[in-house]
Amino acid sequence: MWGDALRENGQCWKRFCAPFRSVKDGSMMLVTTRCPEVTEGVRTMDPVILEGLKDDVFWNFFKLCVFGSESSSNHPELEHIGIKKLPKLRGSPLAAETMGRMLSMDLQASHWNFILQSELWELRQGETEILRALRLSYMYLPFHLKRCFSFCAVYPKDYKFQKERLAEIWVAEGFVEPQDICCQYFEDLVARSFFQKFNGRYVIHDLLHDMAQKVSEHDCFILRNKSDFDKVPQNVRHLCILPSSEFDDSNLLRLCKYTKLRTLICKINLGKRTCFVMDHWCTKLTRTRVMSCAFTNEVPDSIGNWKHLRYLEISRTCTLKRIPSTFCWLYNMQILYAKKCNLQSLPADFDKLTSLQKFDKELG
Repeated sequence: MWGDALRENGQCWKRFCAPFRSVKDGSMMLVTTRCPEVTEGVRTMDPVILEGLKDDVFWNFFKLCVFGSESSSNHPELEHIGIKKLPKLRGSPLAAETMGRMLSMDLQASHWNFILQSELWELRQGETEILRALRLSYMYLPFHLKRCFSFCAVYPKDYKFQKERLAEIWVAEGFVEPQDICCQYFEDLVARSFFQKFNGRYVIHDLLHDMAQKVSEHDCFILRNKSDFDKVPQNVRHLCILPSSEFDDSNLLRLCKYTKLRTLICKINLGKRTCFVMDHWCTKLTRTRVMSCAFTNEVPDSIGNWKHLRYLEISRTCTLKRIPSTFCWLYNMQILYAKKCNLQSLPADFDKLTSLQKFDKELG
């Protein structure tokens, strides 16, 4: 559980627990968290503090991550280097896997010493030793992988990524092209344990997500509640708006001042007011390249102002019936997802979108 589980003065947690009030004697609920406020808010007994793996178990796991087996007899010098720095990882399997994959890229003592003696180990920014280790693994990624991974901080924890869809967005952002190279970048990040496969999709471990947010804190931001509007970085480039009953159009219009925005992911449904808000965004946020919205009943004529737009997704079922003719001014448009919309027709000049590579739709 995360701290936001206790939002609305704990009412969210109470609603979650409501179905479990009628249970058999002896039933129990196990809650895991890294948030002290959650511990105090939900516990009915003293918490059990989980420590890292014991040294011998951790060392064997670390060697497995680096060498592919628990034997390091062929690399005595590397074993000596690794043992000295192992305490820094505090027994965290994730830190061992991430750091181990990075060290396994080059089994030379000079490479290991360079990384493990890095001054990043000595950072004092309120981070845990584990986060510093993970940040170190990020710092030694190639630049193109850094940029692709740090962008993922705009998505919330536990988000399920689709490889091809994320690759399309990376291309739209201008991080790299063509898309098949982006898919290879994704696989490179998987190989380094920055993504983990989960039920056919991919997730980012919570600690790695924390690290991604740390390294991209001025570029990426997630709006979860009304108070977050006062925390948005002035030069933010990638923004995600999560569903909240606190949001209304007056809040969302405040985003018009962030004119450097390139990515806008909007997960809320304002009903008939959606077009009104989008009209203002299209007028003011003219550098937008990627727009993903959950719902809109109408696309405003002002969308023609988004000359840099390359990716547009309308993800949920909605009553959108037409696309305005000004949409055909978007000569950089590459990807359009509108499969769940009730489109009746397309503009006459739709064939002028010469950069369009994919249009996923069903015409009524």
